[in-house]
Amino acid sequence: MPARIVKQIVVRLRNSKRKLKFAMSANIGISSQLEGYNRIGKNSTFSGKMGRCSYIGNDSSLSGIIGRYCSIASEVKMTYGAHPVEFVSTHPVFHTPSKIQCMTSYVDTQFFSTTKYADEKRKINIIIGNDVWIGYRATIMGGVKIGDGAIVAAGAVVTNDVPPYAVVGGVPAKVIKYRFDEEKIKFLLEKKWWNLPEEIIRKEAHLFSDIDKYMQGEKDE
Repeated sequence: MPARIVKQIVVRLRNSKRKLKFAMSANIGISSQLEGYNRIGKNSTFSGKMGRCSYIGNDSSLSGIIGRYCSIASEVKMTYGAHPVEFVSTHPVFHTPSKIQCMTSYVDTQFFSTTKYADEKRKINIIIGNDVWIGYRATIMGGVKIGDGAIVAAGAVVTNDVPPYAVVGGVPAKVIKYRFDEEKIKFLLEKKWWNLPEEIIRKEAHLFSDIDKYMQGEKDE
């Protein structure tokens, strides 16, 4: 039996009684935690924590924390390694004693950390908030945090943190606009609707097509 299938079985057992759908070719980290109603597509790799109703398309590779209600398209990748652009040379023989890349090194001391973490203490590569949409073939650099409600355009290369409810695109990705004005963003970040019990979210779902009606519904309660 392929190792990836064994890991899928272990993950399912650890996350029992939760609706999960993994493609047979998906590779899931054995210690991954999934909250439920999650899908991981064909040939995709994931390791970390994933919140309720979040999903990953085909041929994607991510490691870290993904919040609730995130929509991650196909061929979304995360880059793990970094090189020192301020050094005389970016080549690893000059900044790490490791000989993994080319079987030699010119230094005995680690001068540069090649792995960037969004959470250094917990060694978490990237952190994706809640209600985030990441488009087709986007690339996320290690160490990046993507805020709640953000949108990453297809093909974007995200090198820096993304503010909540920002729409970013391009190479490197830059803020194009915000989904809502400051008042509405403040309301949503305080409301944190994704943390509400599922039955309440279902009850309010008919208001989600109009932010003004959603905010008014809150006032009417």
